[in-house]
Amino acid sequence: MSAARLIRYLHLAYLAKPIADRVVYRTIRTTRAGHLVALGLGCGRLARQLIQLAALYTAREQVRFTGIDLFEMRPATSPGLSLKQAHRLLTPSGARVRLVPGDPFSALARTANSLLDTDLVVIRADQDPAALEQAWFYLPRMLHEKSVVL
Repeated sequence: MSAARLIRYLHLAYLAKPIADRVVYRTIRTTRAGHLVALGLGCGRLARQLIQLAALYTAREQVRFTGIDLFEMRPATSPGLSLKQAHRLLTPSGARVRLVPGDPFSALARTANSLLDTDLVVIRADQDPAALEQAWFYLPRMLHEKSVVL
């Protein structure tokens, strides 16, 4: 690994803001996660960095990233990316990117069977608790014995 990559990782893992994201970056390195699912994308910064770090550390052939978000369905007062903006931000990463519009429950109901063997699931704090509670039904079929949910 080059010195620049190591410095980038150390910066993200120990100095990045918000502090809660640091655990996610360290988890990617320790688990060598390559199949990622994010429930909620926000501004997309975390998703982009997840993909970049996973590309460095994964044992898999290609990083697979699935982002589930309300996109255009979110209230006008909530900040976030449109579907088109998210595609523009994430597809140049080289990962196999799949963006699924909807709340966690409805999106996972449609896609959980195609997300088998997921290594890491990241759930943003801004997700609707009722939709998350219903979505838990679909999570076990996506995961394997070494999967991590944050």
